[in-house]
Amino acid sequence: MKFIQSTRAIFLALIFTLLSPLAIAGPGHDHGDTAPQATGSALPRFTATSEDLELVGILNGKLVTLYLDRFKDNSPVNDAQIEVEIAGSKYKAQKHGEGEYEFTLNDTLKTGVIAITATIQAGDLTDLLATELDLHTDKSVPGLRSAWKTIAMWVGAGLLALLTLGVMVRFRQKTRRA
Repeated sequence: MKFIQSTRAIFLALIFTLLSPLAIAGPGHDHGDTAPQATGSALPRFTATSEDLELVGILNGKLVTLYLDRFKDNSPVNDAQIEVEIAGSKYKAQKHGEGEYEFTLNDTLKTGVIAITATIQAGDLTDLLATELDLHTDKSVPGLRSAWKTIAMWVGAGLLALLTLGVMVRFRQKTRRA
């Protein structure tokens, strides 16, 4: 009877020991000093600012949507003429909504860092904004793959520990009989 209780106690201690690392917060859940990393897909975007204006561009295939607002109060700029130079080609943006402008690229942009300049005329204000767009292909999903690797490692360690426990119990039984 004591043997069964001691085996049960060792087994429960082993289970609790193996499960405790799973309770530790992983990346993005530890509330540390580092900023949380966004996971998922988002459309490529660029921003350019000056003392007067802020321009945000979102690339969706060949369609580029621009949002233009005043830097000081974040109010949309509605009556602007925007000329954008991307990868050596010039495009004139057409007004699409309140503070929103669009244009279509001739060709799909290649991966890499692409220089962008925008010339903006809004009433008496003329501004030249420059920025870069970093296009890259990220085919891996680091959070998902590393989580499965961690779980597989802990399951393997647990199975190894159970195997070791079983060998120890068998060895202990044999030494008692002899």
